[in-house]
Amino acid sequence: MIHSRHGGRPAAGPCCVGGGDDLRTGSAQCMLDVMTQQDSRRQEILHVALSLAEESGIGSVTTMALARRMGFTEAALYRYFPAKTAILAGMLHELAEQLFQSMGSDLALRLGGGTPDVVAQLATHIQRFTARNGLLLELLLFTASSRVETLMEAGHALLREYSERMTVFFAQRQTAHLVTRHVDAEELSRLWVCQLLGGFVRGRLASEPWSPADLPGFRAFAAQLATER
Repeated sequence: MIHSRHGGRPAAGPCCVGGGDDLRTGSAQCMLDVMTQQDSRRQEILHVALSLAEESGIGSVTTMALARRMGFTEAALYRYFPAKTAILAGMLHELAEQLFQSMGSDLALRLGGGTPDVVAQLATHIQRFTARNGLLLELLLFTASSRVETLMEAGHALLREYSERMTVFFAQRQTAHLVTRHVDAEELSRLWVCQLLGGFVRGRLASEPWSPADLPGFRAFAAQLATER
């Protein structure tokens, strides 16, 4: 458990009792319980950090703000995350997992609808990607500007996996003759990511209402998917 700023460390439970096999079994169960509690607490910290970032931007995620929101000391955070950058990397991973889980259903192959149906799927998917006020994109851009190696590696790994998944998406549609085959699937994936990031930056800097499927970049990309030239 985390130390509260209002009290001392809670007494440990009777994890290890008995002797011989009982002691070994108790010790293993005790360690498992501690690890489970730690994982649960890390998730709790990440959820609070994501809420802070969604409300006030990535810059609002500080150890002081997290400690204040959760009601314990800053020092206690470092039992679960060695640095603020580890918290940001955890946030990135959490949002990426949510996105990848949604892609299975949102981007499942559907035959018969042609290019318009593919575009409709992409319009649904881009809303998922930019959910929570564009938090995942904001985190990626913050990561790119941080110059912190571990954080940049986390961002690069996310974009690499996402690009690979989108390459598969476009390759399947090309095989089914639903989108153009004049541009290879890997290039379509790169262009998709570019318009996604570029559209977000443009909209955020201009303080425009966030409607990604209505942006010029999305419309231009959708037009490029047409099978007839």
